[in-house]
Amino acid sequence: MSLWIVEPVRTSRAFPSVGRAFPFVWNVGLVPLCVAIGIVVYFTAALWLQRSWQDPRPKGQVVVPLLRPFEPLSKAAFRATLPPEYRQLASLADRPNIERDTRSPIVVYEGTRPLGPSHSSFTEVSAGGGSFAHWTDTGLVFSASDSSDPNSNGRRYWAVIAGPH
Repeated sequence: MSLWIVEPVRTSRAFPSVGRAFPFVWNVGLVPLCVAIGIVVYFTAALWLQRSWQDPRPKGQVVVPLLRPFEPLSKAAFRATLPPEYRQLASLADRPNIERDTRSPIVVYEGTRPLGPSHSSFTEVSAGGGSFAHWTDTGLVFSASDSSDPNSNGRRYWAVIAGPH
């Protein structure tokens, strides 16, 4: 009778075939290196985005987005309705019955650029070119800078009250 002695194969890995195919999976020293590279990539991207990303809102003490649809009043003049939470801005409007009343502090922005001239007459706003007015009886009336339809030109509009300087 012959004796068969079988010795077990000793390995340090639970799955030696995976270790041969993916040696980096089992290399514990590589994990901290990957974490460090990930942190460096994250902070580099965050710094780059902070310097390259621009807030689409203009700066001011009160910044109110003007929401579509804008009501057409003439070929180039449109009326914007302020959101309900900003209805108190109507008390700041120019009074049309007082000649040269320019008390409204609101400036209309197209993107990040201010439109103007402000406190324009309806005839001036209807002519286009970015003029606007804020009246107690009519509300906020404006025209796009290129006299296009602000409902379809793809630009965002804002009513802004500048902060104290």
